[in-house]
Amino acid sequence: MAAFLLGVWIGCSLFMSAVAVENNRSPNLVLNGPIEPAGKIVQALGLEQARLLLAHLAAEQTRLYFSLWESVEIPLALLLAGFLFLATQRRILPLVLCGLMLALVLFEHFAISPELAYRGRATDFPPGSAAFGAQARVWALNQVYAGLETTKLVVGGILASYLFFFRTRRHTRKEADLVGRADHSHAGG
Repeated sequence: MAAFLLGVWIGCSLFMSAVAVENNRSPNLVLNGPIEPAGKIVQALGLEQARLLLAHLAAEQTRLYFSLWESVEIPLALLLAGFLFLATQRRILPLVLCGLMLALVLFEHFAISPELAYRGRATDFPPGSAAFGAQARVWALNQVYAGLETTKLVVGGILASYLFFFRTRRHTRKEADLVGRADHSHAGG
């Protein structure tokens, strides 16, 4: 169960990264080939105003999706920690790795995401979008967030490797014990 939860966590984190990339691309996709009703709206607003509005919408969606995902990650990490505590015979390394992943999520959720949402909204429209300092701050926060996500995925990969190795090693020991304790009473000797 611990391996399953870890796989869900890592898989959904990768999926959320793909969602963020696609959300950033969506305004240009809509503007480059709009369907007729959307094309009329774009003409009425003007291409640049429509681009700003669609980019803002995409950024808001990304911020919302990541906030919701972080809210799911916290109980998921606690549940995983409980299963790891029971499944790994209270070994410290998997608990520390899970705790590190949880700490990264908590830092993202309570420190980076609120700041990124606040600063991001300020730079979505002019004059904030024209201020280099504000844009640089948002870019830096995005880089920190991406670094934390990458670190979380690497730690999750190490934990998954440990669980695989631990499981393989545990089964090998059980099989060796069974061979060593084989019942040969059925043999005529």
